[in-house]
Amino acid sequence: MDANVLYAVLIILALSVALNLKLTFSLLSSVRNMMAAQGQDFTLPVGEPVPEVRGKPMRGGKKAVFTAGPRPAVLLFLSSGCPKCKSKLPEIGRMLARADEAGLDMWLVSREAKWRLRRFLRGTALPGVTMRVSTDEFKVLNPTMTSPYYMFLNESGSLEAGGMIGDENWLSFRGQLDDAEGDAEMETEAAA
Repeated sequence: MDANVLYAVLIILALSVALNLKLTFSLLSSVRNMMAAQGQDFTLPVGEPVPEVRGKPMRGGKKAVFTAGPRPAVLLFLSSGCPKCKSKLPEIGRMLARADEAGLDMWLVSREAKWRLRRFLRGTALPGVTMRVSTDEFKVLNPTMTSPYYMFLNESGSLEAGGMIGDENWLSFRGQLDDAEGDAEMETEAAA
C-alpha cells in the first residue's frame, strides 16, 4: 500500500474519532442539562423579583449588571440551534420598535458565542438589544434553558409572566403592541 494513501486513511480515521468524541460530549452535556432541569420549575415564580445578572452587550461595551430598569422589560431567550427560534426573528424584529414606543425594553439574553449570535441575528435589529451572559447566569433566569422563551418583567423587576414565544400570553402581548401602533397611526392621521 502506498504511504500517501495510508496517511490519508489515518487522517480520516483521526478526524472521525475527533468528531465522534465531540458529538458524544455534546450529547452528554445535553442529557446532563435535561436531567438537571427535571427537578426545576419551568419558570421563576410569578411575582418574585428576578435576580440581577451580569452580562455584556453584544455591541461592545463593558460588562454590566443587568437588572430591571425604570421601564417594564421583556427578556427573550432564543438559540441559534433552534429552528423555531429562527422563524421568530422577523416577528420579534417588527415588535422591537413598537415596544420601545410603548415604553417597554426588550432584551435578548444569550449564552452563545458572539460569532454565532452575529450569524444567527444577521439582518435584524436584535444585536443592539442582545446581552451575552455566562451559562451560570443564563440558568439563573432560565433554569431549564428553554427556547424560544420569554419573561415579562414589571418596572420593579418582578416576574409578571413567562412562557414559550407564541403561547396565549405572548399573542396577547403582540396584539397589544399592534393595537398601540394602530392607535398611534390614527392619532398621526387625525393631527394631519
